[in-house]
Amino acid sequence: RTSRVLKRGMAGIASRAPMGLLRRVPALAAARSIFAAAAAKRPVHDAVPSRGMAYIKGAKRNSTEAKMEEKKEEKKKQDVPLGMLKADGSSKRFYKSAGVTESEQNCPRTGALQKAWVLTLDDRGVRTPSNKQMVLPCKNLAMAIALEFDVQDLNILPYTMPLTTLATTAIDQLSRAEVRKSAVTTMVKQLSTDLITLRSTEPDDLVEKEQSLWGPICAWASANYGCEVVTSSEWLSMEQNPLLLKAVAADLESRSDWTIAAIDQVAGATGSTLLSLAVFHGVVAGPGALAAARAVEQYQIDRWGKVEACGMGGHDIDEADMRSRIAAALLFHRLLPQSHI
Repeated sequence: RTSRVLKRGMAGIASRAPMGLLRRVPALAAARSIFAAAAAKRPVHDAVPSRGMAYIKGAKRNSTEAKMEEKKEEKKKQDVPLGMLKADGSSKRFYKSAGVTESEQNCPRTGALQKAWVLTLDDRGVRTPSNKQMVLPCKNLAMAIALEFDVQDLNILPYTMPLTTLATTAIDQLSRAEVRKSAVTTMVKQLSTDLITLRSTEPDDLVEKEQSLWGPICAWASANYGCEVVTSSEWLSMEQNPLLLKAVAADLESRSDWTIAAIDQVAGATGSTLLSLAVFHGVVAGPGALAAARAVEQYQIDRWGKVEACGMGGHDIDEADMRSRIAAALLFHRLLPQSHI
């Protein structure tokens, strides 16, 4: 009778015990299996799992967890792809700090092995949108780009990182022969509609202002390239001397991909290849380039007033955008080592 009572008690406990408790108390699990087997009229020994099987299951579980941890560690060591960042600034900051580590790279001109610096985010390498490693030619430029990443707040805003944009352009785009050739060809073609060669005929004060700002640059270009720069008020019928085009193309082709990226940015922002070349030859400083590029627009502002920022933009936004593009390109070029000029 005592045995029957004990059996009934164990059966009741085992049937009502939660699975978590059964896993922690082997006796309860065994009891539940025995009574379930009895109800199904199966041999009891088939219902009770052996201690060895429990160890095997535990080993498998531990092995799976270990593999998952290994995958997590490997993912942490992988490079960070910049291609995942959204241009609209909606990407969240996912790193704690940015830094640089020293590396080695072949010189683009001599092929000799030289020092280089790799951008890192939380000690992980960074890859450009084209999946190339973000390797910078000098420490100062690498630190400046790391600072652009470090000052980002909750979201990463790519449009506040001009040095990073120039570096990825040089690494991803201008390193390709066809893209580099296209960039040079576009800047040479721009000479036929270059901003500083298109002159006003009236009013007199505007004509004088253009001559005072643009005349010295055209005179420098004529002397530097050994061919006179043609200026005209009829831009549809204006053509530059082929010798000038050839000389400018040779000047651009002699520059590194990194310098081409900076020259192209200023030429695109100002609408003048000659003005951009004058800036990177040291003939015109940044503020002078901004004043020359905005000569006509500033004349209109002085005469009719400034349109402030609104939904469709404004004079102040245009000026700020051009200033930042010129300043970023000049800083980028200044930080480059001589081997990458």
